[in-house]
Amino acid sequence: MNATKFHRTLTALAAALFLPAPVARATWVSAESSNINVETRWVLAESSNVSVETRDWVYLTVTSPHGITDPVAGQHQYAPNATVQLSAGDPDPGYLFSKWTGDANGNANPLSVLLDFNKTINAIFAPDGRDPDGDGLTNYQELVVYHSNPDVWDTDGDGFSDGYEVTSGFIPTDPNSSPDTQLVIYTAVEVRFGAGLGKSYRVESSMDLVNWAPVEEHIAGTGGTIARLYSVQEIPKRYFRSVRE
Repeated sequence: MNATKFHRTLTALAAALFLPAPVARATWVSAESSNINVETRWVLAESSNVSVETRDWVYLTVTSPHGITDPVAGQHQYAPNATVQLSAGDPDPGYLFSKWTGDANGNANPLSVLLDFNKTINAIFAPDGRDPDGDGLTNYQELVVYHSNPDVWDTDGDGFSDGYEVTSGFIPTDPNSSPDTQLVIYTAVEVRFGAGLGKSYRVESSMDLVNWAPVEEHIAGTGGTIARLYSVQEIPKRYFRSVRE
C-alpha cells in the first residue's frame, strides 16, 4: 500500500473512532381519547437502540366538602381497571357522612370503585340532625350556628334549655341573656255559656260567621254557667259560639 492511500485509511479510521454516537432526544407525547389519557415517553438513549415506554392511565377525582376522604380530595392516577377502596370520615363539626354522588351512589362506606373510565365521585357530608341532649337544637345548630354544647341541655346554666332560649330570642351561651327577664302580655276573650248538667258542649270559632271550627270539645255541663278564656293572639277578629254535642 502506498503512503498516500495508507494516510487516507488512517484518517477515515480516526474519524470513525471519535465521532459521537447518535443520541435520541427525550420527547413527551400525550394523546387523549374520550375517557383515557394515553401517554408515550421516548427515553433518552446513548445508542441507536431507543427504549419506548407506553402507559394508559385513568383518573379518579374526589371532592369532599365538610369532611375527609381516603384517598383525599383531588385527582388521582391509576392503571386502567384498577379497583380502589374509597372511604369517608372525620367530618367537620356538626356534619355526618351522608352519601356518594357523581359516578357513584349510595352510602356504603368504604366504597369499592372500579376505574374502567375516568370518574368523579363526591362525598356528601350533611348537617347532623341529631339532638342527643334533647334541648330542641340539632348538633349542627349547636356546633355551627349557636356554638353551644350539643351534649348539655342548658349550656349557660341559666335554667332554660338552649332551644327555648333561641326561640325566645336569647343567647344560649350567655347566662346574662336569660328568658326569665321576658314578659309578654296578650289579650284574650272570655266566653260564658249555660251548660246543662249531664250534657256535653263544645265551643267553636269563626272569622266570617259562615265557617266554624272547634276550639274546645267535650265540655261537661254543670247545670250553671261555664266560663272559658281563649287567646286572640294574632287573630284580629274572631267570633265564638257554644254548641251542645
